[in-house]
Amino acid sequence: MISEETSEPVVSIIVPVYNLEAYVDRCLESVAGQTFGRFEAIVVDDGSCDGSWAAIQRHAAADARIVAVHKENQGVARARETALAHARGRYVCFLDGDDWWEPDMLERMVAAIEEEGDCDMVCCGYTRVSRTYRTAVPERNLGVMDGDVFLQSVVGHEIMPALWSKIYRRELFGESLCHYPMPMGQDLLLNLQIGCRVARVRTIDYVGYNYLQRAGSSIHRNKLTFDYCKKFAECVDDIFARNAGAVAPERAEFLSLVSGLWWYVGYISKSSNSWRGSDELAKKLHEMAPRYRKALRTIFSGKQLLLFRLDRWRALRPAVIALSTVFRWGESIKRRLAR
Repeated sequence: MISEETSEPVVSIIVPVYNLEAYVDRCLESVAGQTFGRFEAIVVDDGSCDGSWAAIQRHAAADARIVAVHKENQGVARARETALAHARGRYVCFLDGDDWWEPDMLERMVAAIEEEGDCDMVCCGYTRVSRTYRTAVPERNLGVMDGDVFLQSVVGHEIMPALWSKIYRRELFGESLCHYPMPMGQDLLLNLQIGCRVARVRTIDYVGYNYLQRAGSSIHRNKLTFDYCKKFAECVDDIFARNAGAVAPERAEFLSLVSGLWWYVGYISKSSNSWRGSDELAKKLHEMAPRYRKALRTIFSGKQLLLFRLDRWRALRPAVIALSTVFRWGESIKRRLAR
């Protein structure tokens, strides 16, 4: 049994697991092998049907810093809630059960947040990994930003909106934080709420998180539908309504527009999706966009904004499909050449 100052962990690591028998060993081995050892890893098995729970128990028996928790299947949002209720660390990190860390991940992240003593969170880069390639994705805007800039960076996907590849002060995850059980984007919704309450966020030039691309993951299983776009927009509006004192009304309107536009452009870019330009959400986005035309150009590409403008007319739906297909091919070729 490994003993490592388990009474006062500096970092609580939150690891949700569901049917990840083939991946969880590598994940937890990367945790146990960290050069920074003052942590607790709270691993929540969300009612797995495979051998995940047995694997988690093996790691917990070998390392006292790993805490195994089993619960009925309710989804990743509830699994994280369960883990956070057990957390004792000064800081919190998130790690998905099919991903893994570089050995110095915790050491670098703790050093970064403590070096800037008044920062509430730190973000680093990640590596996108598949069977055929590895691509490092570093954070682009290095340095320190305030909560308002972080909010725009998250809704515009300029900063990776996931909870992983970040370290947070634990007090940010208070009782007022709402865990929306959305099939996609629930990390973004949490980061939006955190952005409403943080003073300073730091991004560092370090790539320590390995993000596995696999066909069975939730992001690949769930299809982006128009109903999902509407539901997500309602969640964003609810967040800004509940944090009205933290974000000015006009600013909240702009950030809601950016969020809605991001998901809706993703929807219209898929050739299998039907035209929904006459729907209330689409009409609202088209109505609001001209008021923020200059600001939107700093967030969205010209290609994205062109598709959105053409979407206003049903007769141009074939043109939107053709252009989005060409754009996807171009991006795919660019990524392959960059490897």
